[in-house]
Amino acid sequence: MTESVRIQNGETDCWTRIGVWGDRSCPILAEVVHCQNCTVFGDASRRFLQASCPEGYLEEWTERLSAPMNESESDFQTVLVFRIGEEWLALRVEVLVEVATLRPVHRVPHRGGLLAGLVNIRGELQLCVRLDQALGMRKEVAGATDASATTLARLLVLQSEGDRWVFPVDEVDEVFRFPKSELGTAPATLARSSGRHTQGVFYSRKRSIGFLDDQRLFQTLRGKVR
Repeated sequence: MTESVRIQNGETDCWTRIGVWGDRSCPILAEVVHCQNCTVFGDASRRFLQASCPEGYLEEWTERLSAPMNESESDFQTVLVFRIGEEWLALRVEVLVEVATLRPVHRVPHRGGLLAGLVNIRGELQLCVRLDQALGMRKEVAGATDASATTLARLLVLQSEGDRWVFPVDEVDEVFRFPKSELGTAPATLARSSGRHTQGVFYSRKRSIGFLDDQRLFQTLRGKVR
Protein backbone atom coordinates (compact mmCIF):
# COMPACT_ATOMS: atom_id res chain seq x y z
CA MET A 1 0.00 0.00 0.00
CA THR A 2 1.46 3.35 -1.07
CA GLU A 3 1.53 6.46 1.14
CA SER A 4 -1.19 8.14 -0.99
CA VAL A 5 -3.45 5.12 -0.62
CA ARG A 6 -2.95 5.04 3.15
CA ILE A 7 -3.91 8.71 3.42
CA GLN A 8 -7.11 8.11 1.50
CA ASN A 9 -7.92 5.43 4.04
CA GLY A 10 -7.48 8.02 6.79
CA GLU A 11 -4.38 6.37 8.27
CA THR A 12 -2.09 9.44 8.28
CA ASP A 13 -1.88 13.13 7.49
CA CYS A 14 0.17 12.94 4.32
CA TRP A 15 0.57 16.70 3.90
CA THR A 16 2.95 16.75 6.88
CA ARG A 17 4.83 13.63 5.66
CA ILE A 18 5.06 13.65 1.86
CA GLY A 19 3.29 16.95 1.05
CA VAL A 20 4.34 20.60 1.11
CA TRP A 21 4.95 20.41 4.89
CA GLY A 22 6.91 17.17 4.51
CA ASP A 23 9.52 15.84 2.10
CA ARG A 24 7.40 16.66 -1.01
CA SER A 25 7.66 13.06 -2.31
CA CYS A 26 3.89 12.73 -2.94
CA PRO A 27 3.37 11.32 -6.47
CA ILE A 28 0.52 13.77 -7.24
CA LEU A 29 2.05 16.93 -5.71
CA ALA A 30 3.38 18.12 -9.05
CA GLU A 31 -0.13 17.85 -10.47
CA VAL A 32 -2.02 19.65 -7.68
CA VAL A 33 0.88 22.10 -6.94
CA HIS A 34 -0.16 22.46 -3.27
CA CYS A 35 -1.78 20.13 -0.74
CA GLN A 36 -4.62 22.62 -0.29
CA ASN A 37 -5.71 21.80 -3.86
CA CYS A 38 -5.81 18.06 -3.19
CA THR A 39 -9.12 16.25 -2.57
CA VAL A 40 -7.52 14.29 0.27
CA PHE A 41 -6.66 17.50 2.13
CA GLY A 42 -10.14 18.88 1.36
CA ASP A 43 -11.84 15.76 2.72
CA ALA A 44 -9.76 15.93 5.88
CA SER A 45 -10.69 19.60 6.33
CA ARG A 46 -14.39 18.82 6.00
CA ARG A 47 -14.13 16.00 8.53
CA PHE A 48 -12.46 18.37 10.98
CA LEU A 49 -15.11 21.08 10.56
CA GLN A 50 -17.97 18.60 10.76
CA ALA A 51 -16.65 16.83 13.83
CA SER A 52 -18.74 16.98 16.97
CA CYS A 53 -17.76 19.56 19.58
CA PRO A 54 -16.02 18.29 22.72
CA GLU A 55 -18.27 17.82 25.70
CA GLY A 56 -19.08 21.14 27.36
CA TYR A 57 -17.53 23.23 24.52
CA LEU A 58 -20.73 25.01 23.47
CA GLU A 59 -21.78 25.62 27.07
CA GLU A 60 -18.36 27.10 27.92
CA TRP A 61 -18.34 29.56 25.02
CA THR A 62 -21.98 30.49 25.53
CA GLU A 63 -21.11 31.43 29.09
CA ARG A 64 -18.04 33.39 28.01
CA LEU A 65 -19.79 35.41 25.30
CA SER A 66 -22.87 36.16 27.39
CA ALA A 67 -20.84 37.37 30.37
CA PRO A 68 -20.98 41.16 30.96
CA MET A 69 -17.91 43.19 30.06
CA ASN A 70 -15.33 43.45 32.78
CA GLU A 71 -15.78 46.88 34.35
CA SER A 72 -12.04 47.35 34.68
CA GLU A 73 -11.67 46.90 30.92
CA SER A 74 -14.44 49.38 30.03
CA ASP A 75 -12.85 51.99 32.27
CA PHE A 76 -9.87 52.39 29.93
CA GLN A 77 -9.53 54.86 27.05
CA THR A 78 -7.29 54.31 24.02
CA VAL A 79 -5.93 57.46 22.38
CA LEU A 80 -3.41 58.67 19.82
CA VAL A 81 -0.81 60.98 21.36
CA PHE A 82 0.66 63.80 19.25
CA ARG A 83 2.43 67.13 19.64
CA ILE A 84 1.67 70.65 18.42
CA GLY A 85 4.44 73.04 19.33
CA GLU A 86 5.32 72.31 22.95
CA GLU A 87 1.88 70.91 23.75
CA TRP A 88 1.23 67.16 23.93
CA LEU A 89 -2.37 66.26 23.09
CA ALA A 90 -4.46 63.15 22.50
CA LEU A 91 -7.63 62.13 20.65
CA ARG A 92 -9.68 58.95 20.82
CA VAL A 93 -8.51 56.34 18.31
CA GLU A 94 -12.18 55.81 17.35
CA VAL A 95 -12.13 59.06 15.34
CA LEU A 96 -8.76 58.35 13.70
CA VAL A 97 -8.79 57.26 10.04
CA GLU A 98 -5.05 57.32 9.35
CA VAL A 99 -1.75 59.06 9.98
CA ALA A 100 -0.34 60.40 6.70
CA THR A 101 2.95 61.97 5.68
CA LEU A 102 3.12 65.68 4.95
CA ARG A 103 2.02 66.72 1.47
CA PRO A 104 1.14 69.97 -0.33
CA VAL A 105 -1.86 71.88 1.01
CA HIS A 106 -3.72 73.85 -1.67
CA ARG A 107 -5.11 77.14 -0.43
CA VAL A 108 -8.75 77.97 -1.05
CA PRO A 109 -9.20 81.46 -2.61
CA HIS A 110 -10.56 84.06 -0.20
CA ARG A 111 -10.36 81.60 2.69
CA GLY A 112 -7.74 81.50 5.41
CA GLY A 113 -7.30 81.48 9.13
CA LEU A 114 -8.60 78.20 10.52
CA LEU A 115 -8.89 76.59 7.08
CA ALA A 116 -5.40 75.83 5.75
CA GLY A 117 -6.77 74.55 2.43
CA LEU A 118 -7.38 71.27 0.67
CA VAL A 119 -5.08 68.26 0.75
CA ASN A 120 -5.08 65.12 -1.39
CA ILE A 121 -5.57 61.99 0.73
CA ARG A 122 -5.69 58.79 -1.32
CA GLY A 123 -7.01 60.61 -4.37
CA GLU A 124 -9.69 62.62 -2.53
CA LEU A 125 -9.48 66.29 -1.57
CA GLN A 126 -10.06 66.75 2.16
CA LEU A 127 -10.37 69.89 4.29
CA CYS A 128 -7.10 70.66 6.03
CA VAL A 129 -7.61 72.63 9.25
CA ARG A 130 -5.12 74.28 11.59
CA LEU A 131 -5.79 72.49 14.83
CA ASP A 132 -3.53 74.91 16.68
CA GLN A 133 -5.81 77.80 15.74
CA ALA A 134 -8.95 75.81 16.54
CA LEU A 135 -7.52 75.35 20.05
CA GLY A 136 -6.44 78.97 20.30
CA MET A 137 -2.73 78.14 20.26
CA ARG A 138 -1.92 80.60 17.41
CA LYS A 139 0.90 78.59 15.91
CA GLU A 140 2.04 78.32 12.31
CA VAL A 141 1.44 75.12 10.34
CA ALA A 142 3.63 72.32 11.70
CA GLY A 143 7.13 72.03 10.25
CA ALA A 144 6.88 75.11 8.02
CA THR A 145 10.41 76.40 8.73
CA ASP A 146 12.20 73.75 10.81
CA ALA A 147 13.66 70.91 8.71
CA SER A 148 14.06 68.58 11.70
CA ALA A 149 10.47 69.25 12.76
CA THR A 150 9.29 68.53 9.22
CA THR A 151 10.82 65.06 9.47
CA LEU A 152 8.57 64.23 12.41
CA ALA A 153 5.50 66.18 11.26
CA ARG A 154 2.45 64.26 10.06
CA LEU A 155 -1.14 64.75 8.94
CA LEU A 156 -3.90 63.27 11.07
CA VAL A 157 -6.99 62.21 9.13
CA LEU A 158 -10.02 62.13 11.42
CA GLN A 159 -13.70 61.40 10.85
CA SER A 160 -16.85 62.31 12.77
CA GLU A 161 -20.48 61.92 11.68
CA GLY A 162 -19.46 61.47 8.06
CA ASP A 163 -17.17 64.53 7.97
CA ARG A 164 -13.43 64.14 7.47
CA TRP A 165 -10.82 66.59 8.70
CA VAL A 166 -7.08 66.69 8.21
CA PHE A 167 -4.82 68.31 10.84
CA PRO A 168 -1.08 69.00 10.51
CA VAL A 169 0.77 68.14 13.72
CA ASP A 170 4.45 68.46 14.64
CA GLU A 171 4.87 64.88 15.81
CA VAL A 172 2.88 61.69 16.26
CA ASP A 173 4.03 59.73 19.30
CA GLU A 174 2.08 56.59 20.11
CA VAL A 175 -1.24 54.87 20.70
CA PHE A 176 -1.70 54.90 24.47
CA ARG A 177 -4.24 53.35 26.84
CA PHE A 178 -4.98 54.91 30.20
CA PRO A 179 -7.57 54.43 32.98
CA LYS A 180 -10.35 56.99 32.71
CA SER A 181 -10.23 57.35 36.48
CA GLU A 182 -6.74 58.87 36.14
CA LEU A 183 -7.94 61.74 33.95
CA GLY A 184 -7.19 64.91 35.88
CA THR A 185 -8.03 68.60 35.60
CA ALA A 186 -6.21 70.51 32.89
CA PRO A 187 -3.49 72.87 34.14
CA ALA A 188 -3.93 76.62 33.67
CA THR A 189 -1.58 76.78 30.67
CA LEU A 190 -3.45 74.09 28.77
CA ALA A 191 -6.84 75.47 29.82
CA ARG A 192 -5.95 78.88 28.36
CA SER A 193 -4.85 77.41 25.02
CA SER A 194 -7.48 74.76 24.35
CA GLY A 195 -10.31 75.94 26.58
CA ARG A 196 -13.49 73.90 26.48
CA HIS A 197 -12.05 71.43 23.96
CA THR A 198 -10.00 69.65 26.64
CA GLN A 199 -11.62 67.00 28.83
CA GLY A 200 -8.62 66.77 31.14
CA VAL A 201 -5.06 65.50 31.32
CA PHE A 202 -3.28 62.19 31.88
CA TYR A 203 0.40 61.41 32.24
CA SER A 204 2.72 59.28 30.13
CA ARG A 205 6.52 59.17 30.33
CA LYS A 206 6.54 62.14 32.70
CA ARG A 207 4.56 64.26 30.25
CA SER A 208 1.26 65.98 30.81
CA ILE A 209 -1.04 65.17 27.86
CA GLY A 210 -4.25 67.03 27.15
CA PHE A 211 -7.13 64.71 26.25
CA LEU A 212 -9.25 66.55 23.69
CA ASP A 213 -13.04 66.37 23.53
CA ASP A 214 -13.42 65.42 19.86
CA GLN A 215 -17.20 65.99 19.81
CA ARG A 216 -16.82 69.61 20.90
CA LEU A 217 -13.85 70.08 18.61
CA PHE A 218 -15.70 68.83 15.53
CA GLN A 219 -18.74 70.90 16.47
CA THR A 220 -16.53 74.00 16.53
CA LEU A 221 -15.01 73.14 13.17
CA ARG A 222 -18.39 72.63 11.54
CA GLY A 223 -19.51 76.00 12.82
CA LYS A 224 -16.42 77.93 11.72
CA VAL A 225 -15.39 76.21 8.51
CA ARG A 226 -18.63 75.24 6.79
